[in-house]
Amino acid sequence: MDEFSLQWTPVHGPMRKLVFEPQPDGEYAWARTEFELCESQWREVGIEYLEELSFVSDDGEGISLPYNRTHFEGGEGDA
Repeated sequence: MDEFSLQWTPVHGPMRKLVFEPQPDGEYAWARTEFELCESQWREVGIEYLEELSFVSDDGEGISLPYNRTHFEGGEGDA
């Protein structure tokens, strides 16, 4: 299973990260967990379960990652 994350540094506050993990044995397809950097360690600040995950480009084209799909087409996730 592939998970991937997005990481950023806001203008004010600590670095933050969203981690998307497939949940093949769960009720929902994905878990989205939010973390913030606190004293050199990631601290979980929230979790949400998702039925579907999609990526949409500026031209409106999208790629959906449904329940049974745990990889990207044409690339790899950044864990």
